[in-house]
Amino acid sequence: MLWLLLPVLLLVYLLYRAQRPRVRPWAGVWLWQRGRRRRFRPRLDLRLLLLLLAAALMVLALEDPPLGPSPMVFVVDASASMAAREGAKTRLDLAKERLLPLLERTPEAVLVRAGERPQAHGPAPGIALRGRLLELEAKDRQARLEEAVALGRRLLKAPVVVVSDAPPPPGVEGYLGVGTPRENLGLVAVAHGFLALGNSASRTLTARVALGGKVEEVPVPPRGFARLENLPPTFTARLLDGGALDLDDEAGFGLRRLGVDYPPLPALKRLFRLLGAVLGDEVRVRIGVPEGAPERPSLYLAPSGGSPTPILLTTPHPLLEGVALLGERLPPPPPPPAPWRPLAEGEGGVGLIYLTEGGLYLPPLAAIQDRPFFPLLVYNFLKSHREVRSGLLSPGETLLPTPGPSFLPKGQGGGGRFLALLAALVLLLEALLFRPRPKAQGA
Repeated sequence: MLWLLLPVLLLVYLLYRAQRPRVRPWAGVWLWQRGRRRRFRPRLDLRLLLLLLAAALMVLALEDPPLGPSPMVFVVDASASMAAREGAKTRLDLAKERLLPLLERTPEAVLVRAGERPQAHGPAPGIALRGRLLELEAKDRQARLEEAVALGRRLLKAPVVVVSDAPPPPGVEGYLGVGTPRENLGLVAVAHGFLALGNSASRTLTARVALGGKVEEVPVPPRGFARLENLPPTFTARLLDGGALDLDDEAGFGLRRLGVDYPPLPALKRLFRLLGAVLGDEVRVRIGVPEGAPERPSLYLAPSGGSPTPILLTTPHPLLEGVALLGERLPPPPPPPAPWRPLAEGEGGVGLIYLTEGGLYLPPLAAIQDRPFFPLLVYNFLKSHREVRSGLLSPGETLLPTPGPSFLPKGQGGGGRFLALLAALVLLLEALLFRPRPKAQGA
């Protein structure tokens, strides 16, 4: 509505000028000469000034500006890409510089660090959270912005401002985008004998990787990935020319001996000795029906089973890599509760093998201990827990997100009524000062 300010003031001025008394010709040369000396002296027209002031206040009242700073929730991206260099500073440094003035003048605020696990500080006066903002570090493999926004809204019902190098999540009232397109190479994935690299640039870059005492050169396509294969089972790799982000320049892969807690049964002793496991408590093996989601990696063996039935359907899963199950006849174990779900099913959809996050549930040991798939299935289950990976290993962070346009929340209002009242008082003052005088009656 501010575009109305100039037209309204001009209209008030023209209407006021149109109501001025007509200039009458003077009766004599002496009066004309005397008036000529005074006609160009500027005079303050108080009535016009009051009318213009009242009109300006009414136009500003239509904007309904806030009476003062409002409470705010600030969400700061703490993922690794915010540590990318932008000249002499990092993206997080730029974010702190832009956010600090807003935070310090906020009467009540919540500051949320958006990482793999969002962390909140407040509610508190913004100035009290200044130290929390300055000590933030960017190192997480991802920023869960939507979870961080939800956490901030639970703590304080106020507009949310997100500061990030990624596009803003939907529904936020404010956003400060930091960062510019930068060239970066990084190590994004490692596995047994395998290494992958990512390139954030819009052109092909050649990565120089120090690996096992040698330097490998790999061309990486723009905004894409490349790989190195046939590597040793255990290796450490280092990029010699990583680019804007240092956190993804080193990575490694290895295997360790896993500690397994299992019942002292001969079949299980042979199995875990074959798989290179030792006694420990990292993985638990139990005979029984699982009661829910396991607290740690667990392998369950059913205490009993029904009549053997052939496996007709399997769910695609890494646990079945190299495992041939179709056609095997297995006794159905007692079904476990949610969140367990069938990995292999028999006739009528009956579950024969179940899995959940960190858990595997098999038929009775006596029915499977001599089957060829049993050691391979257990090996695949233990495999992910034996593997040790180091490094950032986050493709999204290596490719360095590009921020969107910034915007700030509109004021919460409340000042419109105050300005309208002030405009009415100015008009009342004008009416009192310049009320028409009664005409004198003739004798």
